[in-house]
Amino acid sequence: MSNRKNNSAKKIATVSVLIAVAFVLSWVEMILSITPPIPGIKIGLANLAILFTMYYCSSKDAFLVLMGRLVLNSILFGNVNSLIYSVAGGSLSFIIMMILKKFFPKHIIYVSISGGVFHNIGQLLAASIVMNTFLSWYMPYLIIGGILAGLFNGIVCSRLLKSSWFGNDDIFHKSP
Repeated sequence: MSNRKNNSAKKIATVSVLIAVAFVLSWVEMILSITPPIPGIKIGLANLAILFTMYYCSSKDAFLVLMGRLVLNSILFGNVNSLIYSVAGGSLSFIIMMILKKFFPKHIIYVSISGGVFHNIGQLLAASIVMNTFLSWYMPYLIIGGILAGLFNGIVCSRLLKSSWFGNDDIFHKSP
C-alpha cells in the first residue's frame, strides 16, 4: 500500500512540475517575443513539455499538462478568445500526436511536426467560427509555421529524451 501511495504522489508531483515547465516556457516565449513576423505563428515552446510528457510519461499525463497550462495561461495572460483558440489548437494537435505516436512511436519529430501543423489548423478553424468567415488564404502560412515550429520542438525534445538524464533510447518503451 505504501509503495502505491509513493507512486501516486510521484506521478502527481511529476505532472505538476511538467505543468509548471510548460507554463514557464509559454511565459518566456511571450516575454521574449520569440515570434515570427506572421501573426498567429509561434515557436510553441510550451509544446516541448507536452511532447516530452507524452513520450516520457503517458498520453493521459500529457493531456493534463496541456489542460493545466491552458488554464494557467488563460487566467494569468489571456482572454476568452485566446482560450478558445488555444483549446481548439491544443486539442486537435494533441489528438493527432496521440494517434501518430501510437502508430509511429519512434518518430517523435514527425509526431511533433504534425502536432504543430494541426495546432495551427485548429486555431484557424476556431478563428473562422469566431469571425464567421473561413480564412483559407492564411492556411499556407500557418502550415509552414507549424512545420518549422514542430521540427524545432521535435528535434529539441528528441535530443532531450535521448540524453543520459532520461535513460537514452529506453524512453520509447515507456507506457503509451
